[in-house]
Amino acid sequence: MSDAFTRQVAREALYRLSPATWALRALNTRLDEWQIKQVSAPAGARVICLVHRQAGKTTGGSVAVAHTMIYRSPGSTSLVLAPTQKQSAEFVRRLRENLLKAGQKLAVDNTFGIEIENGSRCLALPGQDDAGIRGLTISGGDLVIDEAARVDDRLYDAARPMLIRYARSARLILLSTAWTKDGFFYRVWSDGDEHDWTKIEASIDECSHIAPEDIERERRAMPATVFAREYMNQFDALESRFFSSDAIMAAFGGVVGPEPDEQDDDPIFVRRAVFNTKVFAEE
Repeated sequence: MSDAFTRQVAREALYRLSPATWALRALNTRLDEWQIKQVSAPAGARVICLVHRQAGKTTGGSVAVAHTMIYRSPGSTSLVLAPTQKQSAEFVRRLRENLLKAGQKLAVDNTFGIEIENGSRCLALPGQDDAGIRGLTISGGDLVIDEAARVDDRLYDAARPMLIRYARSARLILLSTAWTKDGFFYRVWSDGDEHDWTKIEASIDECSHIAPEDIERERRAMPATVFAREYMNQFDALESRFFSSDAIMAAFGGVVGPEPDEQDDDPIFVRRAVFNTKVFAEE
């Protein structure tokens, strides 16, 4: 047995066991700590990642799927869901880049699907209609939901059963920046059983590719609540979808109610005053 062949076998064994090493050596991609935890999740894992904007969600997710297609589960089917077709197509573009860098030949290649010669394939669909994904099976691959906090609960509920036949080998990976205190992503992050879920959080302070001074510029430029959501992993209250505190203050900050007379502490008068105030506000 030649030394070159021995080294090749050893290298392939290392790449199979260490997705982060494979990403660094084969893809020239150095992963952050949270990405290493995500791509290294074992077969059958259920992973949720709460990360700040520009943390590298698509990078980490596409490395995970590429490694699954080549090493972890050859011949498998993976699926990527995102809120829009544009986001799904971007994921496929990154995945294609990784596969080509790794020397893979593409048997099928289009905007929303890739298959390599070992039979592994990945489909990418927009997360808008649960009817479009029914009938698919994640056969030992990865189900990745990108920007999961913005994906409808009905789609998530329809997607989970696609894993059940291969629950011991298929992985579920949820990736998202914080949004509101509502929906499956928030519920899993807040209440998901740690026996069922691996929870990974990416702090902006640990990010290797965003300079601290640029973060401070963002902090000065954005409303505090928006900065907290986009960069500090803090979920908004549900009502913030519809009303901002600034809008509420602007609408009512200049309104001064009449001073009640001394006899106006009568309970009937108070109830009428409250009712009239509500009517005025609604008008």
